[in-house]
Amino acid sequence: MVRRIAFIALAMALVLGMVGMASAAQNVANTNQKGSLLIWPKIANFEAYNTYITIGNDYYGEVWVKCYWVDAEQEIQDFMFRLTPNQPVWFRASDGQGDGIMTVPPFMGDVGELKCWAVDAAGDTQIAFNHLYGSALIFEGVTTGFEYNAWSFTARGVAQGAAVGTGGNLQLTGLAGGYDACPQYLVENFMAYVENTTEEREPYLALVPCKQDLRQDRTPTCTKAKFDVWNENETKYTGAYRCIKCWFEGELNEIEVFVPGNGYGYGSDKFTLAGLHTFLARFRVTGVASTVCVKKFTTPNTVYGPGSDKCSGGQVASPLLGVLYHDVLFPGGVEMMIGTTPHTAGADGSGFVLWDTQAEPPQAAGL
Repeated sequence: MVRRIAFIALAMALVLGMVGMASAAQNVANTNQKGSLLIWPKIANFEAYNTYITIGNDYYGEVWVKCYWVDAEQEIQDFMFRLTPNQPVWFRASDGQGDGIMTVPPFMGDVGELKCWAVDAAGDTQIAFNHLYGSALIFEGVTTGFEYNAWSFTARGVAQGAAVGTGGNLQLTGLAGGYDACPQYLVENFMAYVENTTEEREPYLALVPCKQDLRQDRTPTCTKAKFDVWNENETKYTGAYRCIKCWFEGELNEIEVFVPGNGYGYGSDKFTLAGLHTFLARFRVTGVASTVCVKKFTTPNTVYGPGSDKCSGGQVASPLLGVLYHDVLFPGGVEMMIGTTPHTAGADGSGFVLWDTQAEPPQAAGL
């Protein structure tokens, strides 16, 4: 009898444990769920490159969506559109067009990001609508490209259609009343850079901080992407970094430089075959505050004095979102782009998105 009671107690504990595991919802943004906020860290629109954005509404009711294009210099263009029940839409970065159905402003710069979230019809507050999902398809000419899913943030503990916090302030806390948190860090495997007579492989990474001010009078987010790298022999390489002002994309094997060239970094050799000594490696990247990035982004010098630091808000620690891709050139001139979103670990609830809300138009005077 005692053994039977013990067995029942153990079985009940296991069942309760499984129920607890099943009901314990994760609260960190990822690329495999629906949400109320979507972020695409990489948009390309230059020379032979173009990006096709898709957004879907997996719900039987309509919703309004607010979006911001953000280029590498943090120039922004906002727009708002309606999704009908169960509607998928798409549009190109180059001209904002999509099948004659979507007519949004075109992307302003060569490279950057896109953010979109559910809002009320007046556009004066963000709302909970955990039925949005999307992707980006990036083409280089007509021969190669890759697709990735948008980072998706669910609204937590808020009823469908209700306001999430204060209008104009999306808090990425992972707690009830806010949105999912950002990951504490990103981790991913990559192919080391190599260039020879038979093949060429270049690893690229796009990063966007989870702290971002999109208001007209905005404060730039300046942080340092700190890299730890391991090769296949478990040898660890430290010291690589990249200073970031609001957004970054570049070849990891040229992390010190990137056109338009107003950034700064160190450790390109830690992403090359010559430096790593193995074809495969992995990185872990974290956004930290650092004095090495002070005054790396400045206004031009004038006859009246040196330029000022564009990072008016100082250097901050910020979680990051990203997209990793490789440009591979095979023998015979066959080129291929291969892309993915990095894996994540931990939760950092310090992220936010600030934006300018719209005021509801006043009523005409009554008779």
